Amino acid sequence: MADQLASKIIIMEEEPRVRTIQGVPTAIAGIVGVAERGPIGVATLVTSFDQYQDIFGRPIAGGYMADAVKGFFENGGQQVYVSRTLHYTDVANAAHEGVVADVTVQTQTGAATPGAVEGSVEGPFRLADSDTLSISVDGGAPTVATIQGTAANVLAGNQAPYVLANEDDLTLKIDGGPVQTVEFLDSEFVDITQATAAEVAAVINAKITGGRTTVSNNRVRITSDLKGTDSSVEITGGSANGAPKLNYTTVEQTGTGNVADLTQVSVAEIKTVVEAAVAGVLVSNVAGKVHIETVDTGPTASVQVAAASTADDEIGFDNATHAGGSGAAEDAFKVKGKHAGAYANALTADVEDASSGVVTEFNLVVKDNGVVVERWANLSIDPTATRYAPNVVNSGNDASLLIAIEDLSPSDSYLIERDTYTPTGGLDGLDRMVDADFIGAGSDGAVALDALKGVQDLRLVLVPDRPTPAVANALITFCEITKGGSCFAILDPPASQDADDVVDYVENQAAIGGSTEFAAIYWPWVKVVNPLATSDATRTVPPSGHVAGVFARTDGAKDGGVYQPPAGVELGILRGVLGFETTEVLDETKRDVVYPHLVNPLTSYPGAAPFIDGTRNLRSNFNFPSVSERRGAIFIEQSLKKGLEFARHKNNTPALRATIARTIEAFLLTQFRQGAFRHSTPAQSYFVDVGDAINPPTEQFARRINVRVGIATAKPTDWIILKFSQDTRALEEEIASASAT
Repeated sequence: MADQLASKIIIMEEEPRVRTIQGVPTAIAGIVGVAERGPIGVATLVTSFDQYQDIFGRPIAGGYMADAVKGFFENGGQQVYVSRTLHYTDVANAAHEGVVADVTVQTQTGAATPGAVEGSVEGPFRLADSDTLSISVDGGAPTVATIQGTAANVLAGNQAPYVLANEDDLTLKIDGGPVQTVEFLDSEFVDITQATAAEVAAVINAKITGGRTTVSNNRVRITSDLKGTDSSVEITGGSANGAPKLNYTTVEQTGTGNVADLTQVSVAEIKTVVEAAVAGVLVSNVAGKVHIETVDTGPTASVQVAAASTADDEIGFDNATHAGGSGAAEDAFKVKGKHAGAYANALTADVEDASSGVVTEFNLVVKDNGVVVERWANLSIDPTATRYAPNVVNSGNDASLLIAIEDLSPSDSYLIERDTYTPTGGLDGLDRMVDADFIGAGSDGAVALDALKGVQDLRLVLVPDRPTPAVANALITFCEITKGGSCFAILDPPASQDADDVVDYVENQAAIGGSTEFAAIYWPWVKVVNPLATSDATRTVPPSGHVAGVFARTDGAKDGGVYQPPAGVELGILRGVLGFETTEVLDETKRDVVYPHLVNPLTSYPGAAPFIDGTRNLRSNFNFPSVSERRGAIFIEQSLKKGLEFARHKNNTPALRATIARTIEAFLLTQFRQGAFRHSTPAQSYFVDVGDAINPPTEQFARRINVRVGIATAKPTDWIILKFSQDTRALEEEIASASAT
């Protein structure tokens, strides 16, 4: 609170007494099944059937996941997480039998090449006198090439003391530069007529550029700063240079060595030195860098700049042995399926001339059964290239959905053979599949059903490719235990079930009748347009994908849609369904057999679209026995769980509990207005209790707040009873009239 010093009006904002709770999503689905291709053991979000096909491929004869996803989106689904599975040799360690197809692409054949090494530093180079390059050729003993350069100097002919006079001078040129004049003054000496060598050296050193002076044997030496054959010192005259005085020679003195200037050694000079010293090599300038290659060619030719060299770092040489090439084709890279599966066996990869015209680049065209599906221009297998093939094809915005590139590191040749390459060896890994391949290991290993654990807003889950008792019970456990009652399973019966069979499956084989509110089963399988290249116009598939889509459509039709039973001739229409596996379901007496056993039949009437004709989950004697009640309760529970996060870690006070109660009541009032409950007033529809009776001091000391929420969910109408009788009102009126008289 602001300090209350001078009189003022203080504005303070209080925390809200009622928090807003946003409803959680209700129809995000998760599906486990087999697919033509795609990531394995990963929950991959797809938002359309086209996107599913881009990632997971076409429908396959060995599975129904693609049909289920198509039915989901056809009926109004918006988001589904797909977990592709196959047969695992060890489900706990994600070891599976799927195999990635591949094919090796080679370099072009050509002439044998020399061994070659190239520096990484551009010249000119700053070296030192007697720096070396120790070079081994074709595996022989190293030969040393030495870079040399000494500075020019001139030594005074006379020893000190020097008999100089005030304003005597000395003229000289250094390295062929302009004449420089050094004047000697009385003030610079103790006694100019008896000048010491040190005094003369100091005066000259202070007045010349490009050189320096030293004293040697009581004589003054003038030396050029430059080392190499361009170095020179020339005394041109002056009154201080007579025979009685300094007595320097006037003949130009030059530096020695095999380079002009050790601080600016050129590639050409390196070439001269190395080729003169080392037999069997040629040296050239490649973009300012020193390139050394052998005269001989082929794999037996090699060149190595040994680590004993002292100039290798300055020029940028490594110390590896570089062998020549035979000119034979080398393995350049592999084209592999992006994921395991036989789908890649039908692909071809065409390596074509690059659009850029650069011979070390190539275009790559992928075809699926002869149809172009992907294309990249101007790729290279050179790791330093901008469009290095593995980087472009394997990742990024332009990444392939079908293939991956593995660099096999050809020696130095990036000329790729133009040809058509066909991957082979891909296997789907669908043989010998068992229940565990769909259930997973029940751990954090991301395979099969386990891969969906991390999807926080998952609300529906289905496994159409494995309608078995073990999988059905695993789905129930997943929804109730693993996901803490936050999602709902849509179960499929096995194929070819009549009414008695499906009842036996629910009651005996799977033993799921009366087991859970978090799952519902729908019968029979449905007929859809056959996407496979066969003569059959329709294909029979499990219904769970279509049913999940109906759930999503009903949820999204209006606010509070999750409270509406996803069934009936209006809300329960099954789009994309052409018929049913068995006509028994069209017979009301057969539906009478299955519905009491909590099996929701799918049916149709003459002239009407197929629809869902049942609202029950698998437990009819508990809190929320219908699909809409249970899913509505999940929505309310999960929304409150998320919306009350603000209260965690706050002090447990009556004020906080009152805020929690008001927040819940505000949310439930909104749900009441959306048709969530069966009564006409809020008081009849729900209650919220955070009172002292359920929050005594013992609970507060245990750091808990208990909240009881009661909701009176709306009940679906399964039966409409029409009572008929003879209309006897006229007869009764006549009898009554006669009795009165």
